[in-house]
Amino acid sequence: MEWERFAALVEHVTAHNESLMAFVHCKIYYSGRAEAELDWGDRMLIIKQDNALLIHQPENGNPINYLKPGARITLYQEDHALILEGTHPQTHDVIQCEIQEVHDAMSAKLDDGKKQVLAGTEADMSDHLKNNPELISNDFKPLSREEHTQYGFIDVFGHDGNGNLVVVECKRYAASLACITQLRRYVEKIQELKGTKNVRGVMASPKITPNAKTMLEDWGFSWVRVEPPKRLLINRNQKTLGDWG
Repeated sequence: MEWERFAALVEHVTAHNESLMAFVHCKIYYSGRAEAELDWGDRMLIIKQDNALLIHQPENGNPINYLKPGARITLYQEDHALILEGTHPQTHDVIQCEIQEVHDAMSAKLDDGKKQVLAGTEADMSDHLKNNPELISNDFKPLSREEHTQYGFIDVFGHDGNGNLVVVECKRYAASLACITQLRRYVEKIQELKGTKNVRGVMASPKITPNAKTMLEDWGFSWVRVEPPKRLLINRNQKTLGDWG
């Protein structure tokens, strides 16, 4: 693509709050909390409608460089290269993209604005356990969800058949040492508030680290393997492109 055409496209995009995607051969300089330089290579350059600037290499999911929304984008020619410069007025981060060749570029006014619906969160786990108490134990009786304490909210609070109060802490990933420490704080607070030592601590998570499991057992707590409920399951039995041959 000719540089004049690309320059006009960038000017149009930034003036009309459109999105741009370009494939360029470039060199990148970054200055902000640190400084970095990325030598010549082919990259994907994206300017979003809120003036977020992202530069991707051909592989991996995360951008190699980016500026948050609200960046100021300018384009100018210097010697034998185009310089696309992004600066952020709040963080003062600067990206200079020295472009030697524009392979291709396109722009569009995109209409979205929807919020992503998450499934399998810790709140979903709490609801799932409150509605399915047998996942904790056959004698567990939930009393409340999101029980408030001075240190935060207990995910599920209840009692068992032996007269013990039960504090259940949910984690959607592997429970760590910090998670066990958090559970202990909740147990100790309930012991203080209720005036009893008969309080069980239960960690509910799909996995637990070895060190966390040791700490859990040392403190007399227990772990229950619980997978986060996924109410937005993808149909993994759908045909693939190869099935249509």
